[in-house]
Amino acid sequence: MKSFREGLAERVTIFAPRRRGKTEFVQRDIAPMAKAQGILVVYVDFWRDKASPATALATAVMTARREQESWFKGLLSNSNLKASLNLLGGNLALEVSQQKKHAEKKIVEAAFDELESTDKPVLFLLDEVQHLATDPDFSDFTAALRSFMTARSDHKVKGIFTGSSQEGLAQLFKRTKAPFYNASSTIEFPDLDEAFVTFELDVFSRVTGGARLDETKANEVFKAMARAPGRFTDLLKRMVLEEIHDIDEGVTRFSDAIIEEDNQQFMTLWESMHPMDKALLIMISRGEHTGLYSDEYKAKLKALWPEFDPAKNSAVQNAVNRLKNHPVNAIFSSEHGVWRFADPAFEHFVESQDNYLDETAS
Repeated sequence: MKSFREGLAERVTIFAPRRRGKTEFVQRDIAPMAKAQGILVVYVDFWRDKASPATALATAVMTARREQESWFKGLLSNSNLKASLNLLGGNLALEVSQQKKHAEKKIVEAAFDELESTDKPVLFLLDEVQHLATDPDFSDFTAALRSFMTARSDHKVKGIFTGSSQEGLAQLFKRTKAPFYNASSTIEFPDLDEAFVTFELDVFSRVTGGARLDETKANEVFKAMARAPGRFTDLLKRMVLEEIHDIDEGVTRFSDAIIEEDNQQFMTLWESMHPMDKALLIMISRGEHTGLYSDEYKAKLKALWPEFDPAKNSAVQNAVNRLKNHPVNAIFSSEHGVWRFADPAFEHFVESQDNYLDETAS
């Protein structure tokens, strides 16, 4: 916030895998601080309306002005933005493509006019922004958003982009033809560590009237949960509700259920995947990150999926393309020719499927 205020930065990108606390950070830490400094905060979740980023943005602008500028009576009731949204009603998805594009363009322009009409500085919190790279039809919206944020003579509009897909963010920010190329600096969102565990155990103690959990064991549990704060806090909440004050007993009672709830989503995706994609994921989970087109690598892929023809490099390339653009953001290239999982939790899930294959084979 200091760098924004002093003109040292205009836009920042924060990347981390799913369930690492990015959304909580921008909503519960950044947003209140910004509002306290007199900034109009517009939080946009692009997964809110996956079919229409324009509607997601416009709804967020309306919400922000209604909540933070209620004193500005009459503006929203008569605004072009509200009229544009009312015009669409609930039938945007039913309109033919050209009508939809025209309607969305009108929405975006009205939303930007709405923001220009306020005297406050504006901070966009754009969550799951990599979604804008998933559909060519979003290109007009993305270009308009970039123009509104970057082609300015003032410093009124700042932005924090958050995302869980390395590949999607690269398509937006890092490649020379990307729509936001060189328009943002990237900050790595670090994993929470022992300090987070200590904090949560103090909360647990306070809520339970003084019960203390073994901190060493709690850190081991957090690490086993792939350092996903959502999983860990869910475990502690269930322990509080059931009045369980021993971390080992809590893990025995609830850990499998918590992980299973997460894995249900992964299992649904896994079952829908092409066999070649599964074979490639298993190989990468075994530490085979490079040389995907070598004869040795393809022989291992064939062992996992006998129908694979090692003479066809295109089969490997097609699998890579499907996985890097998959809804779960399965893999990304950390450097040329090196492929890794974007989400440690999904990597753990794939490892469990590999173990299952080993068991059934034996």
